[in-house]
Amino acid sequence: MSADDVMALTLSQRADNEYLYLLLDPLAGCSIGHPLHIDSLTQQLGDKGIQRVLRPDFAHAPQACPVLATLAAAGETPDERLLALSYAYAVSDRSYRRPYVCGWLVSALPPERAVEHLISLCQLSPLSDAQRFIPIYEPLRLELLASAARNEHATWLGPISRWLCPTSWGSFALLAGEGHAPAVPLPALAFDVQRDAPLVAAILVAWKGSLRAPVSYAPKRWQSRDSMLPPQAAAHAFRLIRDARKLGLRESDDIVLLSLCRVTLHPHLSQHPTVDADIKRAARGEARLNTLFETYDDAAWMRIVASLPQVKEYS
Repeated sequence: MSADDVMALTLSQRADNEYLYLLLDPLAGCSIGHPLHIDSLTQQLGDKGIQRVLRPDFAHAPQACPVLATLAAAGETPDERLLALSYAYAVSDRSYRRPYVCGWLVSALPPERAVEHLISLCQLSPLSDAQRFIPIYEPLRLELLASAARNEHATWLGPISRWLCPTSWGSFALLAGEGHAPAVPLPALAFDVQRDAPLVAAILVAWKGSLRAPVSYAPKRWQSRDSMLPPQAAAHAFRLIRDARKLGLRESDDIVLLSLCRVTLHPHLSQHPTVDADIKRAARGEARLNTLFETYDDAAWMRIVASLPQVKEYS
């Protein structure tokens, strides 16, 4: 996706009464002096063009809360330079765990009400804990929610008619809201993926890192000029987490390691008797999986992979 595509997606079919917003996460950091730094944006857009999404759990540090920048009010045309800069920054963010650019939003809600709506979206939890704040605006969390609630997330977005956000595989996804449809309760899976979002992020970081240092015994390493990781990488990472837990693994490091081996070596790695025995040992707490796997040299990994059924994909 190019800067022109972002322009088209954010501007096409934008109604006269809709605003165009840029959502930024200061926790990711942005160099002072960069045109997208909050101070620089405030100078360009004015105080009214910058709204803090005040997280209730960050009441002690409002400067760390997300910022909703108004790129264009209703009936106005956005600054193409800011759109291009935000696109370029989002592209450069792809290698980092926490992106600064959380996406471009189109909505008829004015800034103050848009902020209120974003806060309400983040109070996502089972009814027993209705006030818990989950930062759904983070691209990874938003991607996971959309994947887990394919049929429900549109009514959840409500008056946000479009949300263009970065994805785990290095592209962008366009989510559409249904502002006039009654809200549909989110499935239990939507809450499960949010609890595991940090672990999903850890797997994605390890996965990206493995691509920079390929080894001969990793034949299923992702290779593509079109995307950093396979499409829907975050959803696949979540499935890997569930699979690892079914095998008895509980330690985060063990889950990440097994998941990484499955996407680089062989998706059915746990079916090999030697590997299966070591997974069981780790599940019983006898040793950490990385300690057990360190006893395998390159030749051992090659023999293990060669003994498993051939597969076309990493999954």
